[in-house]
Amino acid sequence: MHRIILVIALGVLVLYLIRRFRQMPPDKRMKVLRIIMFTGLAVLLALLVLSGRLNWLIAAIGAVVPLIPRMLRFLATAWPTILPFLKRYQQNKQSNMHSGFIRLQIDMLNGELKGEVLQGKYKGCKLQEMSLEQLKELLEECREVDREAAALLVAYLDRAHAGWSAERTDFHDFSSSAMTEQQAREVLGVSDTATKAEIIKAHKVLMQRLHPDRGGSDYLAKQINQAKDVLTGLL
Repeated sequence: MHRIILVIALGVLVLYLIRRFRQMPPDKRMKVLRIIMFTGLAVLLALLVLSGRLNWLIAAIGAVVPLIPRMLRFLATAWPTILPFLKRYQQNKQSNMHSGFIRLQIDMLNGELKGEVLQGKYKGCKLQEMSLEQLKELLEECREVDREAAALLVAYLDRAHAGWSAERTDFHDFSSSAMTEQQAREVLGVSDTATKAEIIKAHKVLMQRLHPDRGGSDYLAKQINQAKDVLTGLL
C-alpha cells in the first residue's frame, strides 16, 4: 500500500515538474536542460566508478574511435543526398512575424522568441539584448505609432520576462491587417512549394509552442491561424 502511494506521489510530482518546465521562458528551459544533462552524466560516471564498471565505458569509447574515419567517409559520400533534406528541414525551423517597428523570430524547435527593432530610438537593437526597462520604453513608443508592433512586443515580454508588469492595453481582441501570401509563409516558416500537409504540420508545431496555455499569446495564435487560412485557401 505504501509503495502504491509512493508511486502515485512521484507521478504527480513528475507531472507537476513537466508542467512547470513547459511554462518556463525558453532561455530558462535551456538552462534547466543543461543542468539536467550534466547532472545525469555526473551521476552516471559516479555509479560506474562505484560499481567498478568504468572500464566498460572506456572499452566502448575505444571500440568507437576506430570507426570514426569510416563514418566520416560515409558522410562525405552521402552528403549530396542528405543536403536537400537538411535544407528542407531548415526552411521549417523558424517563423517570422513583423510590422513597421518590430521583427519577431520564433524558433519552431523550442518556441524561443528573438527579435529586432526596425525603427525608432532603439533601431537595430536585439530584443533579447535589451533590458526590461528599455523594452517597456519601446512598448510605449510602439503603442503610439504601431499597434501590431506593440502586440508583438507584448507577446515577447510575456514569453521572455514572465511576471513583468506595466499599464498595458489588452491586445486579445486586436485584429491585424490583411495578411499576404508571403507574410503567411514567413509566419509558418514554409517554402513556396510547401504542400497542404506541410502547412498543416507547421501550423500544428507553432501552436504547440505558442498556444496561450503554454506561455504564448492570443495575438500570436491569431497570426498563426490566419497564416494557415491564407495558405490553405490558395491550394
